[in-house]
Amino acid sequence: MCKSNFIHVCFIIDESGSMFDAIDDVIGGFRTTIDEQKAIKDGSCAVSFFKFSTGVEKVYIGKDINDVEYIDGVYAPHGLTALYDGVGTAIDEVGKWLNDMKEEERPEKNLIVIMTDGQENNSKEYTASRIKEMIKHQEEKYSWSFIYMGSDLKDANDANNIGIKTRGFASKSNFLQNWDIINCSVSSYRTTTGDASVKFAALDESLSLQASEATKKYAADNGLDAASLLGKDDK
Repeated sequence: MCKSNFIHVCFIIDESGSMFDAIDDVIGGFRTTIDEQKAIKDGSCAVSFFKFSTGVEKVYIGKDINDVEYIDGVYAPHGLTALYDGVGTAIDEVGKWLNDMKEEERPEKNLIVIMTDGQENNSKEYTASRIKEMIKHQEEKYSWSFIYMGSDLKDANDANNIGIKTRGFASKSNFLQNWDIINCSVSSYRTTTGDASVKFAALDESLSLQASEATKKYAADNGLDAASLLGKDDK
């Protein structure tokens, strides 16, 4: 049995050059999220932080929320967009981290958060098909949750290619909304009591509903098809 009411949140953040105009919101939103999670005394939370541009960097993995450092001075957009390598590296590294832990010490829930504004253009180690298989495996065997959060994008090609069902889209001018969605959902998970499966479902529903609403507004403001962005046939 894993450790009850213990959630691990892994952030995989785009650090390519096109993210430069969102740098303050990435850093500030992360800081606010960490501060608010530190203030919650219910349950346990650990955080991992990966960033990708031309390559991938693991900043830290599995840190207790109270020991998490901010990313001021660490996050500096540049280079290309190795999105698939970022996601694949993070999944593999988190898997190794979990494997090295005693089962009773492992988090009850793993949430993988991908934030990006660009199309994949520089991955060398992982393909879309491989990432899709990895995500499906982690979802079905270990009940991991994944959310793709795209900024200033006109399509959902990358989310579709790697098979992420839960996705949210927003403009960079409203980038802090991404952090609000994650913070609200994780806070709800930590403060809710009950069976793990019920909490898993509640977390996924919270992420899906909030991200969907954000996407619908983004699509309406930019003349886009919300159903297409969300990967749904119906409008």
